Amino acid sequence: MNEFEGLNYMNLKKTIIITRIFLWLILAIILGWLIFLKIVPTGHISYRHDFGKYNFFIGKLTPAERVAVSQGLAQIKGDPVYFSLKTPRRFERASATVKFKNTTVFPVMEIGLLSDKIAWSYDLKPLENKIIDQLALVWPVIDGPGGARLIERRKNYETMEKFLNNLPSASEIALYDYSLKNKFLLAKYAPGSAERLIDYRFRGAYQFYTYIKNETLEYAFDFVDLNINKDNDPVDIKVYSPAGLIYSKHLADDPLASPERQSSFKIADLPEGAYRISFTANDDIVTRAIISRQSQFALINKVWLAGDNKKNLVLYTNSRQVSAQTANPASLGKIRIGQGVMDLNKTYQQFSLKIAGLSASQPDSGLVATSNRADDAIGGARIELAKDDIIISGDGVFSLDQAGLIDPRYKNVDKNIDVNQEKINYILTNYKSPSGSAEWQTATVDFDLTKAYQENGKYQFLISVPGLKAEEANQGEVIVKEIKVNLFGVSLWQKVKRYFKR
Repeated sequence: MNEFEGLNYMNLKKTIIITRIFLWLILAIILGWLIFLKIVPTGHISYRHDFGKYNFFIGKLTPAERVAVSQGLAQIKGDPVYFSLKTPRRFERASATVKFKNTTVFPVMEIGLLSDKIAWSYDLKPLENKIIDQLALVWPVIDGPGGARLIERRKNYETMEKFLNNLPSASEIALYDYSLKNKFLLAKYAPGSAERLIDYRFRGAYQFYTYIKNETLEYAFDFVDLNINKDNDPVDIKVYSPAGLIYSKHLADDPLASPERQSSFKIADLPEGAYRISFTANDDIVTRAIISRQSQFALINKVWLAGDNKKNLVLYTNSRQVSAQTANPASLGKIRIGQGVMDLNKTYQQFSLKIAGLSASQPDSGLVATSNRADDAIGGARIELAKDDIIISGDGVFSLDQAGLIDPRYKNVDKNIDVNQEKINYILTNYKSPSGSAEWQTATVDFDLTKAYQENGKYQFLISVPGLKAEEANQGEVIVKEIKVNLFGVSLWQKVKRYFKR
């Protein structure tokens, strides 16, 4: 090898070495970036989806029949729609920002995070409430701590603190995204002396209000596992006082045991008041009977009246609007609701009917709520169902008789409220109006991920515009331009410090 060839060889060797170093460096950068994305050492990461292209972390809006995507914009045609968020690790908090426009007549738009898969329960947060936005322009507004607001029909209070320390009649108050505790008492209530059998069949999860005064809170549940699917079918029973959870019981699914199961509880020495009981189970579980000495029994918002039920079922409700749906063709037919009739003529489609004239001026059933909604103990509207296997839902409660119809909650500022007819004079809210121009608005909400349901590294979200239906023509449109999620959790340095502090 001459000197020239030797020089070329050395240059070639250097080039190969430099190329290898460069390639290894690129590989190291890629691996480092992937590791960074996986462990997120800073504890904070952000994902953004504008619907113009596929996003690995934020999934597309579903189901397809309720969404139309064009030119990087997603039109929501029906309520609700869902999207998933895939995260590389656990985080503690999420801040979700949605850029949207809503030119429909439907005043409320919300985003929710799945908290319980079995009960299909979502933690809902407000994106827009046009009712509050409009009232805040014409009614006096008092700003409170933490972004809370008191909106008054007339100026009666100087501060929110004075309002909270001297509350008016609960029938005058409505809430939105605000928790207000209030003592709910029934002035004419007397404990029952005999056991009561509730023999309506309920499928899946449900919850209800009951009431006690100088008596033991006791309930017995008789239910059966249909074993339609092969999944585990656990049951959770929880009891809540106005202050929070006071009792819980978990019943694991035993595949070797009989499908017929029972469970009961007794809690003595509780103060007088309303209590909420939740029965959480999947659709394989049918409650066949409930036995209790308590006379008050009001199902909250929704109940699935199972098949093989009693004939000619009757419910009473204080809901302003009632909805019904079924997957069973044999359950189709007419449902009488108050003075109106709903024609349930299609499966897998929700039908709704507004109840005319149901307001705070309705006559009561003999039970008087001394410190909450004036219509909490009213007779309500009567619902007559000739068939079963129907899901009934509404914005109030459902009872089997007029005497059991109680609702300790304040009224909610939703699409069904009429502040004038219902004589609402005060609104309490933590809701913050969206920012932006007349065309595009932006709203940001926070979620506690430690209380959210996660499966296979994914969180499930929904966007809801109550009243919006894909099968109906609507004036205006709901368009989502962008979804951005900021995730916050423990940093790698914080994890190291926690490890050495053990």
